[in-house]
Amino acid sequence: MSTPTTLNVVGMPHAAEPRGARWAAALWHAVASFLGAAPKALSRAQEAAEVREMARHLQATDPGFAADLYAAADRHEVSGR
Repeated sequence: MSTPTTLNVVGMPHAAEPRGARWAAALWHAVASFLGAAPKALSRAQEAAEVREMARHLQATDPGFAADLYAAADRHEVSGR
């Protein structure tokens, strides 16, 4: 014999977007574009160097994570994707 099982699912309301958020984002984008504050595209070597620098700072406190960062930087630099 089986016993029926009932599952009650509670719906979660969507998070409301703060008033003016889209307007503020559009304004910020327009000002940044006007001032030429577009981010520069970094080369793979430059990106890897930034990750290695972060790993160097973390070496003393978390050597395992630092080793993972060094390995990820190496993979990123040599992969062409």
